[in-house]
Order: sequence, then C-alpha cells, then structure tokens
Amino acid sequence: MTTALSYTVHTSPAPLHVSPDGAAARATLRITATNAGPDPVTCDALTVTVPTGTGSDALTATPDTITARTDGTAGWRAEHRGGGVFAVRPGAPGTELKPGEQVVVTLDDVVINRAVGTAVLGIGETSADANGTLRERATGGRQLVKAPSEAMLEDFRPDRTIVPNGETVTLTWKCVDGPEYVMFWADQRETVNGYIVDGHGTWESPPLHTATAFMLLASTEKDGVPVTYGLTAAVTVDVPDLEVGSLDANGVVRLFGQAQEIAGGTESGTWAYSAATDGVITGYIKTNQSGAPATLNVFVTPPGTKRQKFAAQSWDVRGGTENQEASLLVPVPRGSVVSVVQKTDGGAFTAALTWFPFGSGPLQAIEP
Repeated sequence: MTTALSYTVHTSPAPLHVSPDGAAARATLRITATNAGPDPVTCDALTVTVPTGTGSDALTATPDTITARTDGTAGWRAEHRGGGVFAVRPGAPGTELKPGEQVVVTLDDVVINRAVGTAVLGIGETSADANGTLRERATGGRQLVKAPSEAMLEDFRPDRTIVPNGETVTLTWKCVDGPEYVMFWADQRETVNGYIVDGHGTWESPPLHTATAFMLLASTEKDGVPVTYGLTAAVTVDVPDLEVGSLDANGVVRLFGQAQEIAGGTESGTWAYSAATDGVITGYIKTNQSGAPATLNVFVTPPGTKRQKFAAQSWDVRGGTENQEASLLVPVPRGSVVSVVQKTDGGAFTAALTWFPFGSGPLQAIEP
C-alpha cells in the first residue's frame, strides 16, 4: 500500500556495527516523514517498529533501552508501546501537514545485537488526504545493514571529483584483510585485491568520458552468514561525451564550434592535420590563367578505414578574370588524418579552406 508521506532513514554510525563481545554498540536512528506532495495531508498516527531479537534479521535484543523524541512540526510526540513499537501522534487527531512540512522521529540508545545481517525497520501510518479519504495502516520498511564490529571498508574516495574528458582518477580506500573486493563502474567490474597493500587500496580508473559512479563491494562470511558491504563515489567529467536516443531542447542549441582557417593562400603546398571531433571542411581554389589549371585535393583517412579523396580543379578556357572558382565540401569523422594538397601547372591561383567543427577543438597540425 502506498503511504501518503515520504520517508527517509539515517543512522549514526553508518553503517551500523554489531556489538562486539563484552561491549554494547549503540546507535541512533533518525526517521523523517515529509509531505512531498502539492496538497496538505492529515495524519492520525505514525508507527515505527524496530525488529527485536538476537538473530541476523533483528536490530536489537534490548528494546527497552531505546528513547524516542520528535522534532520538526510542533505538537507531535512519540511513545514506546513496548516490544520496539513506537507510536508517533500529533497533539490533536487529524493534524494537517502542509506541503514540505516534516516530522522527525529520533530513536536514541539503540543497542545493536551481535548478529551480522540485515534488519527491516517497519514504518506505518494512518492518515487521510485533503479529501478526508483514510489510508488505513499503509506500511513500508527500510533495510538497515549490520556490519561486523571492525570496519571492513572505509574512506573510499577519488583524488579528483571533476576531471577533463579522457583523463583518469585514482581511487583510494582503507580495508581489512580477508574479504573479496570488487570495483564496479559503468558496465565494468574488476577484482582489486591485488591493489591493496597493508590495508590501503589504490586503483587508477580507465580514461573517463562521461560522469561515472564507482562502487567498491566487499564480500565475506562471518559465523556462516554471507556479509556484503559497499561504498560509492562519483566523478564528473568536464565537457563529457553524450549519447542519447531522442533529445528535446527548450533553449538554444549550438552545433558548430569555432571556425578555423587552414591551408589556402596563393602558394602550392601540402599540409596535414588530425581531427579531434567530427566536422566539415569547406574550400575553393581559383586560377587566373587559361591553360594553367589549379587543383585542390583533400584526403581524409578515418580510423580503421581506407583513405578518401575529395578534389576540385579550376580551369576555364576563357582565361582572365572570368575564371570560375572550384569548390568542395569534405566531411571529416573524429580521429581522422586530413591531408590538403594545392598546386597549379604554372599560373597564379587563390585558395581558401575553413574547418567547421561539430563541437569544440581545432584541427591540429601534424608536423612533417
């Protein structure tokens, strides 16, 4: 059943640690109930149930040590009804929570039992919407992981949180010996135990081209119970690659980057370039003498394919100033090598070429 309010649960410490032999590991649970909708919501009661017992699916064996208090919207109070069940009620039945208002329930002095595992904190409500429709005992739950008393994995972080496109990051962490440690990112995974020395791990990522989330997962077994614990980190890429299916734009969209003049002029010659992004080259060549044709050739070699030739020649039998220029348009895929050759059979000529990138990045000249 769907609850009228939305709930978040935070624990201190995070994750929860089981009690070691001869000691009590105490924790605090903070449950926040929020009216995230656009309309007021009236509530009769909220219920928080702490699973009790000594097993892996229980949180505490001593629920009587827990104290409860409320914050946020005034007039609410919490009471322990016994057995780890806490009733949270407003000062008056049917109290209205306006959009954005919260009720915060804090459970202090929760003594975590000694069994590693996962316990489910129960959350229930009896509430009514703006029309007075009662939502009877809507229930939900939040999983709370209980890790071993020693810190299996901690302090997982990248050396940088923002990197230029194509650069790497170095991730570090602290951990204990024994578990298997696996790094997850994008659709990849790698076992990283070989990168751990004296409880300190260091791992360098591959080049990043989009915002990337990393998760380090530790897996082991304690007292015959499988235990898995993970930490996450995220890295943002400046000017990232973008892959979409369909895209709707509500503002201005720029396709072309900064135009760049290349080769051209009035002298014969050969130039070579590399393309860091897709784009097009436009150009022309024009002779001023009949019988002395001028030729402009552009050769494009995309990655992994054969060289492609684009050519234009200016040669008009009328000669003189009436000669017409010859133009060309050349598509250039990212990563291509581009060669420009312009020449004449003896007469004067004028040539001009312009690079229009789809994105950012000039054509980079390749020195002979």
